[in-house]
Amino acid sequence: MKTLLKRFLNLVLVLHFSTATCQTIAEQLGYEKDAKLLIIHADDLGVTHSENRASIQGLESTPVNSASIMVPCPWFLEIADYAQENKTLDLGLHLTLNSEWNFYKWGPVSSKDSVRSLVDANGYFFDNIPEVVEKGNPEEVKIELQNQVEMALRNGIDVTHLDAHMGTAGATKEFLKSYISVGNEFKLPVLLDGANPSMQDGEIKELVKNGNQIIVDGIYTAYPTHFQEGMADFYTKTLNELQAGLNIILIHLAYDDEEMQAVTVEKEFWGASWRQADVDFFSSDSVGQLLRNNEITLVTWREIRDKILRKQVQH
Repeated sequence: MKTLLKRFLNLVLVLHFSTATCQTIAEQLGYEKDAKLLIIHADDLGVTHSENRASIQGLESTPVNSASIMVPCPWFLEIADYAQENKTLDLGLHLTLNSEWNFYKWGPVSSKDSVRSLVDANGYFFDNIPEVVEKGNPEEVKIELQNQVEMALRNGIDVTHLDAHMGTAGATKEFLKSYISVGNEFKLPVLLDGANPSMQDGEIKELVKNGNQIIVDGIYTAYPTHFQEGMADFYTKTLNELQAGLNIILIHLAYDDEEMQAVTVEKEFWGASWRQADVDFFSSDSVGQLLRNNEITLVTWREIRDKILRKQVQH
């Protein structure tokens, strides 16, 4: 009798889990099946004081509802202090393997001897993705990503998710394995793009499956042509055409001030004026109206972490 009862209870658990996993992300979060879900996400916190100030203003006063922190950067401690005081915010980590500006640099949080393949002759990260791909050892990538997460946790950040600065952590299949593995290790959702060819690899699929990771349905971010044609037009079009499912808009908030101009000097794109354009649009009244008109529901990585990923891991 006890054996039959045990088998019955196991069957109920299996059926319950199977039913849950057949639900859409929206349903698992408690919304309608065909809901338009959106995370408005600010990258690059920690890179400068200007970036921190503008991002904090965005999180506190605009529909921007998520952000990620660059642990190796010079202004990390300022944003870590803010995160400790604001533990309900959706703050993840912008895992960093590049140092892309001409005269403003940073390197790994790991000892340089342990991640020698990731640094140049001066001990900084390489500025471009191809050089990281050419020289980077995937095991050393994993060491550095783990140490960035651990440093954030030591500094009191309730990390809600992981994503990849410049996409470098997902630039190759082996890098992507390290990136997903770190997310699984710390039970954190990682931003994954289904359009990445490596996502079709069997090993990657197994890592995603075993870690119960979420693949975002739509990822939107401005590129140089959008900046040249007008950021407001790009974001307005994106919101008006948003489809059902889990979507994310990646933005960069900073002020076009002396600090940010100096950091991004000689860079035409993703510079101070680009970031000010993001501040201007997402601080405008039109954003809220566009969200209402298109029946878009804002969600966070915190919800995804706690209601889906960690709940499934417990099963």
